[in-house]
Amino acid sequence: MMNIARFTPLRISSSEQEFILNFSLLEHDLIHFFKIRDFDHAISRINKFKEVHPINWIDAEILNQLLLGLIGSLTAASYTHNLNLNDFLKLRLYFFNFIKKSPCTSSTFWPLSNDIITTYFNLLDNFDFHVSYQNLSKQVALTAYYISAHPQELTNSHGVLHTLNLNNDYTQKLFKKELGFSINAYIQHIKLSEAKRLLLQRQLSVGKIASLLHFYDTPTFSKTFKKAVGLSPLKYRELNYLSLTSQSY
Repeated sequence: MMNIARFTPLRISSSEQEFILNFSLLEHDLIHFFKIRDFDHAISRINKFKEVHPINWIDAEILNQLLLGLIGSLTAASYTHNLNLNDFLKLRLYFFNFIKKSPCTSSTFWPLSNDIITTYFNLLDNFDFHVSYQNLSKQVALTAYYISAHPQELTNSHGVLHTLNLNNDYTQKLFKKELGFSINAYIQHIKLSEAKRLLLQRQLSVGKIASLLHFYDTPTFSKTFKKAVGLSPLKYRELNYLSLTSQSY
């Protein structure tokens, strides 16, 4: 005879049921924005939801379960879209452990929701400028390789092409044609990727990182970083130090 597991029904009010349903619809939209990499609309959708759905009367356990579900859905979406699942699994593990140790409350639910969304979207950035050197012309391959290999020596496309002794106009057009983005866009991506790496080295100040990467000044670096990543450099350091600490669990 097969044993049947019996569960105690959750005691949730009708208002809590309505909130769960509406949050499920919000989660559906957030996953859609995650798949198409539209961070601005994801945050806008959360902000609109907050305006019409108060949570002061929602049980904390329900809030925690909703966040765990959102984390699982985002991780699953990364898998179905052929992203680096290992990185997203580490991220899921971190947030699961974080919520286990520090369960959210009505006052921390939305800040933590924003941190989860921002961090997951931020991890997508690692895959936005993938360069495969196969089938590239020599000029484009050399330019892309130099940029990737010298993140702390980059200023702009003209400086790179001058260093490589390549024709500026011709190489600019060829690079955009073969890779789909400009040399300056790739330089910006590499510099910000290097900034992310350096921000995990806590002994380096934001000002020092700005100087190493040849930004005009610290405010310019911070503004550029926040516009591209959605977080200030210090907030990124706080959140993404998890990529190292999560490995200890």
